[in-house]
Amino acid sequence: MFEISRLALAGLLVALGACTSVPSVTQADLEQEEAVLRALKSDTWPGLYAANDADGLAAFLADDFVLIGGGVRTRTDEVNWMRENSWDGPADFVFEVDDVIFLTPDSALVYGRGLSTRMAEDGTPCRHSYMSSNTLRRTDDGWHPVSSHVSDATCDPVALED
Repeated sequence: MFEISRLALAGLLVALGACTSVPSVTQADLEQEEAVLRALKSDTWPGLYAANDADGLAAFLADDFVLIGGGVRTRTDEVNWMRENSWDGPADFVFEVDDVIFLTPDSALVYGRGLSTRMAEDGTPCRHSYMSSNTLRRTDDGWHPVSSHVSDATCDPVALED
């Protein structure tokens, strides 16, 4: 399995950033946008799924959005899935953002982990977790996900309380 260290990732992002011309952005601007991006990933995005809001998801995802996680799903695939199915995710789902890395003032990488309690395939309770990296692009009407990559999904058994 290919793993990239945070240092190597940061080096790649710095190199890519050096290849672009970007307007001057203040630290306060970046801090404000980081807070917006953290809320989008931890609250807005999961909230759309929890509410089964296909129209909201369609407006939120960029037209060229792709979800990669054992396969590739487009924005259309994801929105159509929501229109045809009810998302019955666990009530205790949370997404913990580890970091936000600005590639340019109008593009960012947000990564972290999703955590919840659910039932394993054999019907026993487990603590589910996965890693996700997400690229978002800012347009005139706000930030929109362009890609999401999900990996390292695990479901560790949990002991039942007596």
